[in-house]
Amino acid sequence: MNLKKILVPALVVGVVANIFDAVVHGLILKDYYAGFAIFNQEMSMGWLVFGDFVAALVFVWVYDRVQASFSGGPKGGATYGLYAGVLVNFPTWIFSSMMITGFTYGLAWIWTFVGIIWCVVNGAVMGAMYKKG
Repeated sequence: MNLKKILVPALVVGVVANIFDAVVHGLILKDYYAGFAIFNQEMSMGWLVFGDFVAALVFVWVYDRVQASFSGGPKGGATYGLYAGVLVNFPTWIFSSMMITGFTYGLAWIWTFVGIIWCVVNGAVMGAMYKKG
């Protein structure tokens, strides 16, 4: 694995992921979240930012391993993002609603769709800058 090959796209995807999450979770869904007592209000924003960069690194690393299955450019990256998004988000959030008290079925579907969109958007960004081969 060539670390240089994945590091720059991972950093760019990490920035885009953090902007996406700030807009979607910090602005659009902010009032919706206020109705849930399950969220830790003391959570450090730094950990959330760090988490998006870790997710971006894993996202790009997996693409590096499977990229031959997808076309190049933003379209291929978005297609990868769709598959990765469904794979990770659909089972995770639906089962979370069954196991975590206060994590509603409606919230599970919101996070499923938001997670898939996160992956498609970041996949397109990654595909636009990722060098195949």
